[in-house]
Amino acid sequence: MRSAGGSETIDDNELLYRRIPASMNWYDPAVDPRPSPRAFNPREDDLTGLSLYRAKYKSLEEVARGLPGKRYYVAVLRAGDLRAAAIEVVQRPPDDPSHCEISNLTYANRKENTPLEIQVRLAHELCLRVEGPFG
Repeated sequence: MRSAGGSETIDDNELLYRRIPASMNWYDPAVDPRPSPRAFNPREDDLTGLSLYRAKYKSLEEVARGLPGKRYYVAVLRAGDLRAAAIEVVQRPPDDPSHCEISNLTYANRKENTPLEIQVRLAHELCLRVEGPFG
């Protein structure tokens, strides 16, 4: 189903993936089964929202492919859980159905209170599990 803007609607039951570089030590299952909130920190290229991938279109292994020779974990989230927590998930760009973003978490607002709270909730409450490492 397409939304009015032309992008495909993300179902509440869809699983979403966030790639976590192992080298950053943002996830260590020996220390904590939850990832660090820093795993959800927007990067400079997250201008319109924090990037996630839809399990409907990409496997864990595909999402975990990053830089050659590097290892990655993948955090697993559910779209409906994010929405229930007032975290907006949208498909972006419209021509790539595998990519979506948390639109209220951007590089520009990353140091404000609400985005920092969102990062903590993503890591400590909404992350279903972390898979990997891959690479």
